[in-house]
Amino acid sequence: MSYNLKNIMSSKIWIWKNVPGIAGRFDDIIYSSPILPSSQDVLLYFGGDIQDTQENMKHAGSKTYIEWSLENTAKILTISFPKKHVFLIRPSRVLETLSYFDNFVPSKEYGIPLFCPTHNALKHLQELLKFSVNRINTYNTDKEFTHLNIEKAKLTLVGFSKGCIVLNQLLHEFHYYQNKLDPDIEINNFIRLIESMWWLDGGHAGSKDTWIVEKSILESFAKLRIDVNVHVTPYQVQDSHRPWIGEEESHFCNILRNLGIPIKRTLHFTDKTRSLQNHFNVLKVIRNYTQ
Repeated sequence: MSYNLKNIMSSKIWIWKNVPGIAGRFDDIIYSSPILPSSQDVLLYFGGDIQDTQENMKHAGSKTYIEWSLENTAKILTISFPKKHVFLIRPSRVLETLSYFDNFVPSKEYGIPLFCPTHNALKHLQELLKFSVNRINTYNTDKEFTHLNIEKAKLTLVGFSKGCIVLNQLLHEFHYYQNKLDPDIEINNFIRLIESMWWLDGGHAGSKDTWIVEKSILESFAKLRIDVNVHVTPYQVQDSHRPWIGEEESHFCNILRNLGIPIKRTLHFTDKTRSLQNHFNVLKVIRNYTQ
């Protein structure tokens, strides 16, 4: 996949700080505009440990990986998804190199998730997107791209490494809203905007719940008919010190397949030594699977 360098360079990247979501929750957002004519396609990204804005990647454990800063990742995703408005949602807390997505999923030490039926993650995401879309439309004075209408948006959700915990919390919330006695029409309409979800080499410091394997939750997810894309590397799923990651990922994929979901699953870099670098490189190789 190749694009005119001028188009890639013309993609604008903004950093918006303290974007309001639901009451009391704020997140920084990195936005990258499309490089090809766009309609209503939106990508929402949650990154991994180490990843932060470039100005914050000064810690000894992170500055070596500046290639994978949120700004650089925005450029990578824009090349892979050239028609999409790309939003990267920065963790609400970053301690040294560890990411905490407190506004989306409760967590304990090291950002280990404590999944729950609902943490209002979907409502918060919806509010962040509303604010961001309004900001884009306000500044889109020269009509660079189509006016964004959140009610017609086609959403792609991407989690990488630690960021997959947000996608996993959303699975819990899909189940919660499907089984709610008094349906929440607004949030159900928002869920219907989600066309695809991408899990990229999910992992965190805990000893379980790297992938969702509760059948009831995945049954609720399957009813939504959302496209599922799984891209993994030996760094996570073949780690002999953390065998549960590979086992859970296999269960996750098998359960969804048995539920009739045509899941797209790819294991990358099997011919190379397990490495953190190739863990990050999964962010680049997915461009071969985005058409």
